[in-house]
Amino acid sequence: MTRLILSTLLLGLISSVTLAQGAASKHHRFLFRTEHSAQAHCPGDRIVWANTATHTLHSRGDHHFAHTKGGFACEAEARALGYRGPAAHA
Repeated sequence: MTRLILSTLLLGLISSVTLAQGAASKHHRFLFRTEHSAQAHCPGDRIVWANTATHTLHSRGDHHFAHTKGGFACEAEARALGYRGPAAHA
């Protein structure tokens, strides 16, 4: 009986952790680990660094570019999600 209870608790814990990870990855699905990956996803868009802590975008050359919590992103997708930052370049 104890084994059954422990197994049920463990399965519940694993399920809740998996659900939490799934929700987090959906929220950050537009982020990429490398510039190359982001550029492959949106070849016609400018690649920016999306700071997930402040919802701010940083352009290449900015001292925060790739040095804060976040990832590389396509500018249009990040802006559509409410990120703000450098003026778009034409």
